[in-house]
Amino acid sequence: MQTSLWQDDSRAEETRARDARVLTQIADLSQALALSLDIEATLQLAVDRIVECMQAEAASVFLLSEGGNSLICRACAGPSSIVGIELPLGRGIVGRTFARNECQMVVDVDLDPDFAGKVDQASGFRTRSLLCAPLQSAEGPIGVMEVLNKRDGGLFNDSDRDLLRLFAAPASLAISNAALMRELIQHERMRRELELARRMQRSLLPKRRRGGYPVMGINRPAFEISGDFYDFLDLPDGRIAFTIGDVAGKGLDASLLMVRTASLMRWIAKEGDTPDEWLHRVNVELSGTVQRGSFVCAVAGYLDPANGTVTWANAGFTPALLRAEDASYVEYPASGPPLGILAEATFEVETIALGKGSLWFFSDGVTDVRAVGRETIGLEGAQALIERHAQRLPPARLRAIVAELRRMHLSDDTTLLLVQGR
Repeated sequence: MQTSLWQDDSRAEETRARDARVLTQIADLSQALALSLDIEATLQLAVDRIVECMQAEAASVFLLSEGGNSLICRACAGPSSIVGIELPLGRGIVGRTFARNECQMVVDVDLDPDFAGKVDQASGFRTRSLLCAPLQSAEGPIGVMEVLNKRDGGLFNDSDRDLLRLFAAPASLAISNAALMRELIQHERMRRELELARRMQRSLLPKRRRGGYPVMGINRPAFEISGDFYDFLDLPDGRIAFTIGDVAGKGLDASLLMVRTASLMRWIAKEGDTPDEWLHRVNVELSGTVQRGSFVCAVAGYLDPANGTVTWANAGFTPALLRAEDASYVEYPASGPPLGILAEATFEVETIALGKGSLWFFSDGVTDVRAVGRETIGLEGAQALIERHAQRLPPARLRAIVAELRRMHLSDDTTLLLVQGR
């Protein structure tokens, strides 16, 4: 009787010692996983600890693919590597675990109709029994943790299943945290890239000229970066070259195309080509390189301050609007298609004597603006907006127009270029 009691006490002590070791290992793993922000390192650490703690021959972690239609092995521990093996969603015991979002314990895989043996065939490993536990997040399962074969040849039991579930919980949390951190890092990198693109764009805009300079512009991005641009520069013959443009699309791709187009426009402007030839040369450069679906609407022109003549060509841009000396308005629509679509496109030149009038070019961010509860203002609304502030000095006129536009619903970048007569 005393011997039996001693044996019971010994077994109880052994069980307590084993449970203490397991709890320590789980605590150590949880802490290590909490400190890891690298998904690959996190997963490898998890499978290494699990194999040791559960005395299994192998372990692996499968995570949902980016497309969401398969499970991919991202880490493994055992005699051979299966990292990269992909399993169709819902197939095999791993797929069943994921689909049902619950643990699966298979004592003999040969008796389970879902065991396909694909991984064994690829690795040369012989699976006899296995345990699978789903890895879960707040949005649902994100993967499966799997252990294979007890080292002593025994069978997995309910205690092993509960233990694997205990390991799966901190592993799931660590994977979610690592994915979140990676997303935050990507967002921060994107933020820095957008900030760099914004600074680059701003650097391309011309400096404001004082002393009654006749050409001026203003640009207000709808978001962090703009697909619009404008520019003006003095030529050796006394003329002032000017341009304004609007790149189709939004985001970083549009901003990079904007930078390239604005640079091309300035570079060619210095050679003094006629406006149609100026646009033609930029168009040829863009047509062979821009992505399908991308294009640029732009205007290129010159003001000759000596005689007040303005010449320009319009490639798919919003119609120009002339406010003549007598306060009448004339529209000048585009004379050619946007840049970057047809390399052989041609453009017609408009020429006017500006006198004391003002010539306006503006992106469709102006005409597409919506007043509260109304349709877009269109060219008529833009004309009315110009007229309301026509008596102001040109710089104040630009600022007042933009201020009024910003009180409405701006859905696109807003850019205006004013050529003022004397």
